[in-house]
Amino acid sequence: MNKLLTYVACLLLACMLSSRACAQKFEAENSALTGGASKVNCSSCSGGVAVAQGEGNLSFNVTLPSEGFYNLYLVAASPNGEKTNIIAINGTSADFLLTQNPQYSRHKVVSSFKLPAGAHTIAIRKSWGWINIDYLELEKVEAAERFNLNQTLVTPNPTPEAAALYDFLLDNYGEKIISGVMTLNSMDEVTWLKEQTGKEPALLGLDFMHSGRGYNWYNNKEPIHDARSWYNRNGIPALMWHWRDPSRTTEEFYVRNSSRPNGTVFDISKVSDPNSAEYRAMLNDIDYVAGLLNELQDQNVPVVWRPLHEAAGGWFWWGAKGAAPLKTLWQLMYDRMVNHHGLRNLIWVWTREPGDDAWYPGDNYVDIVGRDIYKDGDHSSHAIEFNNLNALYGGKKMIALSEVGSFPDADNLVKDGAAWSWYMPWYGKHTRESQFNPVSLWQKMFSHDYVITLDEMPPLRTYTRRGPTGLRPNLPGKSVLEAYPTSVANNLFLSSERQLGAVAVYNMLGQVIKEEQCLGTSAVISFAGLAPGIYLVRVREQDAVKVVKE
Repeated sequence: MNKLLTYVACLLLACMLSSRACAQKFEAENSALTGGASKVNCSSCSGGVAVAQGEGNLSFNVTLPSEGFYNLYLVAASPNGEKTNIIAINGTSADFLLTQNPQYSRHKVVSSFKLPAGAHTIAIRKSWGWINIDYLELEKVEAAERFNLNQTLVTPNPTPEAAALYDFLLDNYGEKIISGVMTLNSMDEVTWLKEQTGKEPALLGLDFMHSGRGYNWYNNKEPIHDARSWYNRNGIPALMWHWRDPSRTTEEFYVRNSSRPNGTVFDISKVSDPNSAEYRAMLNDIDYVAGLLNELQDQNVPVVWRPLHEAAGGWFWWGAKGAAPLKTLWQLMYDRMVNHHGLRNLIWVWTREPGDDAWYPGDNYVDIVGRDIYKDGDHSSHAIEFNNLNALYGGKKMIALSEVGSFPDADNLVKDGAAWSWYMPWYGKHTRESQFNPVSLWQKMFSHDYVITLDEMPPLRTYTRRGPTGLRPNLPGKSVLEAYPTSVANNLFLSSERQLGAVAVYNMLGQVIKEEQCLGTSAVISFAGLAPGIYLVRVREQDAVKVVKE
């Protein structure tokens, strides 16, 4: 019996020290195989058998004893070249990529996905197919390890308004999602949404696409006029730039190819040659837009600034020559706007594309990471994509749905713990047509406790941070706080579905005798040294529990 107890104790200690020691493994050969996936002998594989996916699919039935956040790994090989396939967890799906490798190795394909206790279906579906899979592994991770957000902007000495807006975004991250919409003409989609729902989104997407091109039908300052008026209503102005051909040879931002014979051939690679005409053309355009943004700074208006979007897609000229010139251009723009023109009112947003690690300008140049997702009629949480992005950037950057065709249903966001900062559907059909976003879903979103609309926005100019992690409202359907034991000798254990934030211990006279800032969803509060008696432990200034000190 003593040997058994010693073994159990060692196993528990191993689990505490290494989450992988407690990981659950599911052999591929025991999954349901369809569409031509087949078992193959593999002497180096677990159990001596693997599955050749071919053109088929695998489906694993997984039962979990407790709710938690899980990393998902595949031990797999890709002998036939680089392959992209699909992983789906209870119907929520995302792509994953394996580079060519004939050897079986461990690949993290999903990070920190929230799963309740009970039965789940995890599928590997064909996109390109033709990988070989040994087994699937689930590794439980601590919720507190998910986020380590940058608390300040990358711009030194930002304007008070920019800092306040960033604080607002931090305070609501993971607790609410900010509603948004993109516009084509001044306030067009906002007006339509007001007519359909009685409410307006909190974030307004604007574009410098037509500014500075000499169009006699367009007011160059329309975007900054709209940004100022929106901010004056406590809304968030989000500006982007479909940057037309800097050489003025065309009016295009798309590159020339067989499907776009009139596209631009502007050469971004000349960004490394300050003596080139292309470099001077790019600098002139940057200076022009910086002048517009500076007018907003003079009027104390901060901007969520998302330039050079979707670069790695290659369809815009700024992404046509690969990662190196794009990074150079981003850093040139940052330096020119921040250090030369003195712009301190910008929150810099990088738009992620799959597999664009080499394109990322760097943590010192990016405040927030956006992702543009167009999956028609898909109102899932995109939680796999969110968690993988969060892990990719080390939990340091807030992640947003900077463009969507169809936005997530708030119920799915809450259920899956997908903490997108905001969502912004594109204008026109993506906003107005039911196959993308039906009016009934707009109405549901705008009335949902998890969604922030314009009428719910605080005064942004004077916004004050509610704490290092925010003192945030309850999530719908979430338990608030668990504390144990309530009769304490030394330590009180706190656990919550969301970040704890500020924790204060009061005596029965209402005096604060202990305060701590807890960055995770669980914490240990020491009562050692406190006199016996009754205490009140308050979390986020909203949730409290009575504790007896023995």
